[in-house]
Amino acid sequence: KQRIFMNTYKCSDGTRLKQSVIERLITKAKKEKLRQFIDENDYIFCEECKINNSFKFDCSHDLSVKKCKEQGKTELSFDVNNITILCRTCHQIKVHLACRLK
Repeated sequence: KQRIFMNTYKCSDGTRLKQSVIERLITKAKKEKLRQFIDENDYIFCEECKINNSFKFDCSHDLSVKKCKEQGKTELSFDVNNITILCRTCHQIKVHLACRLK
């Protein structure tokens, strides 16, 4: 008989993580992505449209956190390679397009 794990999500290696741990790891991954990006480029810009004078930039997941959890690949939600830096406009367009494709 399989136990049901409330508020935990499966990783591809079979381990399970609590939501609070996932959130903490996502925050850490976003900070690391920004650090790596600045180290490589010396400043922040949108990876989509290349604008660098935006007031706000977002760390956007290429594969959404929701999809990572649903597919049992929760570890992708805190993988820096699954995060793209976007200006607010590009991020809103991406989210809007994702919603239309559902």
